[in-house]
Amino acid sequence: MNNNNSQNGQNGQMDQAHQQELHTICEQYMNYLMQMQMNDGSMVEGIINGVDKEGVHMLVPDGDNGDDQMRFYGGGFGGGYGGGYGGGYGYPRRFRRFRPYFFPFWGIRSFFFPFFF
Repeated sequence: MNNNNSQNGQNGQMDQAHQQELHTICEQYMNYLMQMQMNDGSMVEGIINGVDKEGVHMLVPDGDNGDDQMRFYGGGFGGGYGGGYGGGYGYPRRFRRFRPYFFPFWGIRSFFFPFFF
């Protein structure tokens, strides 16, 4: 029984070390665009907006919800030849919306840079 408890304690310390490493990375790359790999293998891209002892706050791009096709062909507010919100015919919106999300450290595997120069 003592062996199981000591293993759980070691795993808890490893989790603390991993959490501290992620916290340091987040502080170092605050306001940078980063890719984050989650423990389930999914990837999330966003701007690190804040960090606390529980996790990281990121601004994640939003806008891939399928209404770009309508906006591209002049739909949306004030469509037409370049007037109104959405840019008009043939011109997609030139900015991306970002939504704030919180990701706890226990669900994060690692961070990556999305672009290399």
